Amino acid sequence: MPPIPVDVFYPVPEGWGLCQACEMLLTRADLGQAPPQRGLEELPPEWQADFQRLSALIFDMAGRYRERILIRVYDPRSLQGIFKAVRYGVRRYPTFVVAGRTKIAGWDQAALTQAVERAGVVAVGG
Repeated sequence: MPPIPVDVFYPVPEGWGLCQACEMLLTRADLGQAPPQRGLEELPPEWQADFQRLSALIFDMAGRYRERILIRVYDPRSLQGIFKAVRYGVRRYPTFVVAGRTKIAGWDQAALTQAVERAGVVAVGG
């Protein structure tokens, strides 16, 4: 069974990260801060907290469902992010779109979990 897509719409902090291959090499070589930490100290504290909250939610889902879901993060300021946000009618951040059908706006992790499980995904070990 192919993984169920979970699209995440959230404005990514400016200058956050390089290409994935470069980030992996820098992280593995222990050179500097990890990508989610770099540049956050320049943001207002409430934005930092929201970004950390989103990161924790994404990592929790990735750990719980592993290869059964495909998480894609879209910055609504990017060309692809704008296109997808208009397509799904995204007006608030964060917004999660599960399997291209179910839209969850806001931080309701229980609703997100229900949407993923309604799409036919079972947690690993569950």
